[in-house]
Amino acid sequence: MIILFANQKGGVGKSTLAVLFSNYLSLVQNREVVIFDMDNQQSIYNKHQASLVLENPPLYEVETLEINQFDIISSVFKENQDQIAILDVAGNIENDALIPIFEGVDLIISPFAYDEFSVNATIDFSSVVKYLNKDVPIVFIPNRIRASVKYETLESVNTGLQKFGAVTQPIAERIDFQRITTYETPPTVIQVVAPVFELIYNEFLRSKAHDNAIH
Repeated sequence: MIILFANQKGGVGKSTLAVLFSNYLSLVQNREVVIFDMDNQQSIYNKHQASLVLENPPLYEVETLEINQFDIISSVFKENQDQIAILDVAGNIENDALIPIFEGVDLIISPFAYDEFSVNATIDFSSVVKYLNKDVPIVFIPNRIRASVKYETLESVNTGLQKFGAVTQPIAERIDFQRITTYETPPTVIQVVAPVFELIYNEFLRSKAHDNAIH
């Protein structure tokens, strides 16, 4: 199975959630995971290399690939029920090299924030993705939400995004998200993300594996 973390808007915690979800799949669900860092910043790959320097045992492999090399991933993971590929890309919808990725992945997870720029970018991104691949499920995760802020547009934004996919419960902003690595997740962070990840796993990954087993 191939899962893409992407959004047109940067700074929404895409790479952080990709690592956290990979940790969850590996530690909680005992799934075999490979992350492909296809973002120019390579933040996940650099984080992974730092953990290797500290001689920490990695939970999974992290590789770097150019976005025009998606066919390499697709040929290995598309029909593989035992492995999960996690892709982290900058979701620039004007980059034609992303088209095969949008067309070929099995699930898209799109973090966003409830500010105007993030919402508009997320809707634009989703419109393009659904035009290219109308059947791909999209899961939107409201991320870095501040408990002290009243988001007056929350309900209308959720209603708008639900035209494209599912919207999970929000993930609160926490300072300890900065301490995550590719070999462990702090217990305080697990409490925050586990309900969201369990929902995604049960609704989209477990059912996908069951469908593949039938066919």
